[in-house]
Amino acid sequence: MSSDLNDLLYFARIVEHGSLSAASEALGVSKSLLSQHLARLEGRIGVRLIHRTTRKLQVTEVGQRYYERCRSVLEEIARADEVIADARGTPRGLVRVACPVNFAQMVMAPVFVDFMRSHPEVELAVEVTNREIDLIGEHCDVALRIASNVRTSSYVVRTYPVARHVLVASPRFIAEHGPLRVPEDLRGRPSLCGIRGSADRPVWMLEDGRGASRLINHSPRMRTEDLVLLQQAALDACGIAELPPVVCRDELAAGSLVRLLPQWSLPEMNLYVLFLARSGLAPAVRCFVDYLSMRMREGLGASIAGAAPLSLVRGGRA
Repeated sequence: MSSDLNDLLYFARIVEHGSLSAASEALGVSKSLLSQHLARLEGRIGVRLIHRTTRKLQVTEVGQRYYERCRSVLEEIARADEVIADARGTPRGLVRVACPVNFAQMVMAPVFVDFMRSHPEVELAVEVTNREIDLIGEHCDVALRIASNVRTSSYVVRTYPVARHVLVASPRFIAEHGPLRVPEDLRGRPSLCGIRGSADRPVWMLEDGRGASRLINHSPRMRTEDLVLLQQAALDACGIAELPPVVCRDELAAGSLVRLLPQWSLPEMNLYVLFLARSGLAPAVRCFVDYLSMRMREGLGASIAGAAPLSLVRGGRA
């Protein structure tokens, strides 16, 4: 409490206990300190609140009315302290989460449900969007992003490596456009890609694991943030698509899509969990962030990869 609030507290306790001595004993402070606070309060407001004699104290009429208001103020402060104490205890309240569209639908939906079952007093407000969220300006607690890299000095970032995207095409597309055996064969072929910033010249960066790399410029016939739409266009032989394995694993297994240049890899992709601070987080927010870390360790990363091995998840870096 500030000194002014202490003045109110000490005045109220003097009135309630009926004497400086009783109030001093109840509060564990000296009588002289109580007297100093009372004198300072009366001097600040310019009104006599208590008549003091050597034998007794008598609250003035205005002092009694002032006491009633002080008691209300002190009760509200106590309730406010209870809110903070409660917030530091059992996780409860609202957590605002931003999540990419396809990631929310294909991976995170059961995670959100399981989290709510495990923490019945926590509410989730999930904004499903592919745009980058301003956590501060948009009052968002946690943002999830799938990308090859996230650069920010404004947020705390936990990073979880997941599967690299793959280049795929339909057997019909390959039959119509010829075999695609080396990166250079991709040039001049119709492509399908996600929207990434405002790049005018989309590029595939390929690595072979032995130090060789290739930058392949391509001209998409379609750009969209909807991965399912990209998958469908690839199935219909409209072009070469870059997709995360979780989106196309069934089609790859069935042979309706073929992975191109399997000896070459696109850049590593990561799940980034962004939030505002390591300390001072509301318990519900901290609980959600830690729950997501646990799910990643238990195999959510393999689910994102579209494969079984848990080794795809190497743990978070905060």
